[in-house]
Formats: sequence, C-alpha cells, structure tokens
Amino acid sequence: MSVKHVVAATRVLGVLATVYRIHVALRRLETLAEEKQRRDTLTEYRRDHHRLIRRATEDPSLLPVLDAYEGELPAETQRRHLFANDLYQHALHGYRLGVLNLADLHGHLRYIFQSRAMRDYWEATRHHRASLVEDSEEAELGRMVDDLVAALDEADGEEWWVVGDAPED
Repeated sequence: MSVKHVVAATRVLGVLATVYRIHVALRRLETLAEEKQRRDTLTEYRRDHHRLIRRATEDPSLLPVLDAYEGELPAETQRRHLFANDLYQHALHGYRLGVLNLADLHGHLRYIFQSRAMRDYWEATRHHRASLVEDSEEAELGRMVDDLVAALDEADGEEWWVVGDAPED
C-alpha cells in the first residue's frame, strides 16, 4: 500500500470517527429531549391533579367524589387527607424529577410523616396501596414509608429527625 493510500485511509477513518461521534451526540440529544418531554408531561399532569384536588377542597359538593376511604369521613378530615396526599405526591414528584435523591426523599418524608395527621392519612389509604404492582417504584416507596411510619410510631417523638435508616441511592 502506498503512502497516498495510507493517508487516504487515515482521512476516511478520521471522517468515520467524526461521523460516529456526531451520531452518538445526536442520540444523546434525542434521549435528553425525550426525557425533558417526559418530565414536562409529568409536571403538567401533577399541576392538573393539584387543580382538581383544589377544586374539590374548595367546593364541598365535589368532595364526596373523592371519598375513596373505608368508612365515612367528615369533610374536614377528608380535606386534610387530600392535603396530606398532595404533600406526599409533591415529595414523590421531586424524587422522580431528580430534585431529591432517595436519601433526600426519605429525609423529607420523615419530616412530613412526623405529623400525626400525615400518619392518619397513610393509614386511611393503606387499602389503596394494596393494589399496587408489588415491584413497582410506587409500591417500593410505599413500603419505605410504611417502615418509616412504624419507626416514627415507636420513637419517643423527641428526635424524629434521626428515625429510620436512610436508603442508599
């Protein structure tokens, strides 16, 4: 092979390497765009959910539509449960968007679940979580909260911020 052919082959290989790098970069950009679209859709979905819940808590005639609890609950308790659900969903949304890692989520949940009203909500919705797919992320996070709530119930309440073992990411 002549020097001319070696130089030409080297140039072709260089061009192919550049084309490959461009291809990889484009695939990465496509993946990032898809992820951004998913996150934007999730965020808009959460906004819709929040608007619906707000309407139900502001209009007493709509509140019975969301009564999926076992037994009759007073409207005030139901509104408290809906607010508790919003707090919980807000924390999950932060985790799913990457604002919180798993340890941060655990710490945030430990904070909000030190409230008796949050723990009452959690107990009232236990039957909702029973229908979750066993190995789904939501079921796993629910079990994490179950463990956390049990630990908070056993703790003396004085040092709630150290209750429960933080999960590893």
